[in-house]
Amino acid sequence: MKKLAKWLGVIVLLLALAAGGVYYVAFFPSSAITDGQDVAPGARTIKDGFVSVFMLDAGGGKVVLIDAGNDKKGAAIRAELTRRKLDDSTVAAIFLTHGHGDHTAAAKTFPNATIYALAAEVPRIGTDVAKVTTVSDGEKTTVGELTVETFAVPGHTVGSAVFLAKGVLFFGDSAGGGKSGKMLPAVGLFSSDSAQNVSSLKALSTRLEPRQGEVKTLAFAHTGPLEGYGFLSEFARSH
Repeated sequence: MKKLAKWLGVIVLLLALAAGGVYYVAFFPSSAITDGQDVAPGARTIKDGFVSVFMLDAGGGKVVLIDAGNDKKGAAIRAELTRRKLDDSTVAAIFLTHGHGDHTAAAKTFPNATIYALAAEVPRIGTDVAKVTTVSDGEKTTVGELTVETFAVPGHTVGSAVFLAKGVLFFGDSAGGGKSGKMLPAVGLFSSDSAQNVSSLKALSTRLEPRQGEVKTLAFAHTGPLEGYGFLSEFARSH
């Protein structure tokens, strides 16, 4: 019995080391998330373990979330609400960049929030939320005083979206900020189609080139942000 327990312990340790190795290889090139960083006036980073949620002011004491984090209780999100002297009822909407569990976990715990996602991603989101209101590529959604524009960028998942609000492009996992100061594609290990991901990002750059003055910051779920549209343009030129 002791020998079996010993071997089980070894197996658990090896699995933990393997998981750590995978995480290191996937995210070592990425810049760090800074909790509480404002990526624009009225748009704050909330660090939820290894992923970011972004809280945007929508006016009238209401806020909008980009993604809903990894913690099913939403503790980090609620800590920021408390800091603002707000409560769960003030979360008016949640825009999901995609349906992976580290982005949807707390969504169903905000009863007044309308959950938005691209239709192609709804099957992946599944029961993580009770109901999803679908948005389309190019659609602009108004929540209070805030306008959120949706762009379809399939590749990381079939229904991955990038959202533009307050001069910030919110990429979710479709891209990242590297320690080298360059924009990185989605991590291939966790993506459904890496080639499509790169193609989608290049298409997004072409699409937004005439509007590049509107884009002040690129914000990502697992890394720090990059300042300026130029990083997306450079990515498109180099891939």
